[in-house]
Amino acid sequence: SSAQTLQQCHVDAKKYKAHIKSMHEPVMTSVSHKHKMIYRNIPKSASSTSRHAMMDFLEGQDLQLKHDELINLVHEDNYTMLSFIREPLTRFYSSYDEAYFRMGPWMGEGEIVWDKPKLREWFKNVKHKMDKYPYLYEGMKEINDFRKMYCPKEVLDTERFLDCNKYDSIDDGRLLKRFEQFVHDYDGIEPFDVHLNMQTTNLIYGSSGEPLPMSALYNASNAEKEWQEVASQKGVTIPDGEMKHGRHQSRRFDVSKVSEATQQKICQILALDYCCLNFKLPEVCDNVGLYCALEQMEGKRMWKKDDSLNVVIRPWG
Repeated sequence: SSAQTLQQCHVDAKKYKAHIKSMHEPVMTSVSHKHKMIYRNIPKSASSTSRHAMMDFLEGQDLQLKHDELINLVHEDNYTMLSFIREPLTRFYSSYDEAYFRMGPWMGEGEIVWDKPKLREWFKNVKHKMDKYPYLYEGMKEINDFRKMYCPKEVLDTERFLDCNKYDSIDDGRLLKRFEQFVHDYDGIEPFDVHLNMQTTNLIYGSSGEPLPMSALYNASNAEKEWQEVASQKGVTIPDGEMKHGRHQSRRFDVSKVSEATQQKICQILALDYCCLNFKLPEVCDNVGLYCALEQMEGKRMWKKDDSLNVVIRPWG
C-alpha cells in the first residue's frame, strides 16, 4: 500500500528544505477527537472534500498542529492519521494553476485585493520568488489581463467570473508555452508557492526526513467512496452526492497539448512522490531512466519496529 511504502521512505531533508516545514511550524490538519482521527491536509489532493467530510460528518475541526503534537496524539492517545494522495503528474497541473493565480501581479494591487491588506503584504514579501521566471506574467498586470487569456468573452461580459472555471480554456498557446518554459527551467527544489510542494514532503516529520506514522493513504480520485468507507467504520453514514466540495475547474491551458518532453521532466521533478507513494509512472515516462532504489541506511530510524526498516526507498535517475 502507499502508506506502507511511505514508511520505508526517507527524504533528503536538506535537498528538499524549501518543501518542508520545520518541526516547530504548525501544519494544517482536521482533527476529530470523538473518533480519534487526524486528517493531514495536502493541497490539491482532495483537501476541500476531506475537510468537509471531517467537519460535517465526523465532528472534526481544522487545527494548526506542530509535528510533535501529531506524534503525541498517534503514539500516546492512539489516534489514527490519514491523508489523501493524487497521481503526481495530474496534481502538478492543478498545483501550477493554483500557484500561478496566487503569485500573479494582481495580488499586489487591484480589484481582488483592494480590501485585503494582509494578502497584499504577504505578496509583497514573497513576489521575489518569481524573479527566476519573468516570462510567466509578461504583458499582465490586472486579473482581467489573465482572464482574457483563458475565459470566453461572452462569459467575461456577464462579470460572473467564477463561471470561467466551467468552460474550456480559450488559451491560444501562450499560457501553455509559459507553463512548458517554467517546467524546463524549474529544478523541483525551490517551489515558488506551497501548492508546488510535493505530497511526500507534507507527510514527513520536519527536517528529520522520516515519515509521519500514517495509518492510511487514500486515492484522491476516489475521495467520496473512500470517505464513505472511513466514516462507515466509525458508524457514520455519508450519503451519496454529499462530497462535492472540491474546486472542480478547467485547466487554464490545454493539458492534452503538453509535450512529451515536458511531461517527462515533470516526472523527473516528482520522482520522490512516485517512489514514496507507490504510484505507477505514466506510460510517457516509462523510459526516462527513473527508478526507485532500495538502499541500506545506517543508524536508527524513528518509529522503527524491525530491522527491515533500515532498508529505505529513494528515487534514483
